[in-house]
Amino acid sequence: MDFRHFRTFVIAAEELHLGRTAERLDIAQPAVTQQIKALEASLGFKVFHRVRRGIELTEAGAVFLEHAKIALDNASTAVLAGRRASRGELGKLCIAYAHSAMLEPELPALLKRFSAARPDVELELSGIGVQEQLAALTEERIDVAFLRTPAGVLPPSIAITPFSRTPLDVVLPRDHPACAAPRLSLRELAYDRLVVVDDPPGIGIGHRALALCLEAGFEPRHVLRAADSVSVVALVAAGFGFGLVPRSLARYAADGAVFKPLAIANCFTEIVIATRAFDRAAATRELLRIASEPMTGDSG
Repeated sequence: MDFRHFRTFVIAAEELHLGRTAERLDIAQPAVTQQIKALEASLGFKVFHRVRRGIELTEAGAVFLEHAKIALDNASTAVLAGRRASRGELGKLCIAYAHSAMLEPELPALLKRFSAARPDVELELSGIGVQEQLAALTEERIDVAFLRTPAGVLPPSIAITPFSRTPLDVVLPRDHPACAAPRLSLRELAYDRLVVVDDPPGIGIGHRALALCLEAGFEPRHVLRAADSVSVVALVAAGFGFGLVPRSLARYAADGAVFKPLAIANCFTEIVIATRAFDRAAATRELLRIASEPMTGDSG
């Protein structure tokens, strides 16, 4: 059944005059008559009968009118919802992130900007490890992952978009002799225990910390592995060794932890956005678009 006929019928029921109905629809009056006849043929009953000054609803037409209005409202809502979904304004976006990534100001700021731009998109967030993120992305259990590099060898089905970069600082217990130095060389800590995130080999900030030690000319003799960077800071504050963590964690540092910059140029950690390479979902595309825009001064 043609929804144009519903609309013509509803307007005709409001005007009760074929000429005025034609004017509102900006069509010829015979076209109005033809559409109403086509509607009646589809329905199998009359919706109008002619009177001296125009038309009147039949009893069946009056009942049908209420349902026709609901049908038109539902059709308009469906069209609007479809258009908004195509622009990324409706639905759900499932996002996973490395635990420490949420402590960087850029990620909460991005989520705030996305929610302001697309308030009808529900965000589902989960903090999980990098391998689980990649598996969930491949299996389509999530749509987007915020990973700490290195992310390891990725399949062609995963696309990577750079997002943010943060300096890595050495974190030391407050009573460590090296706390007096304004900047540190990692070689000064070659005989200390390294507290590191328990990432898989070749992946994440745990691998990055070990790689920087090797670049400095030593392999840590003693390594204590922790669940995440926040735990690294807490264990260092308790005197278990030194760590390499994002500078942003200094805002959340446990009492007794001291952050010091390193005297090397490439001491940083990156967060990248991982998506499925062939994902054409509007919400995913919109998140990537907003992430590519320059940050404004207000990130809070």
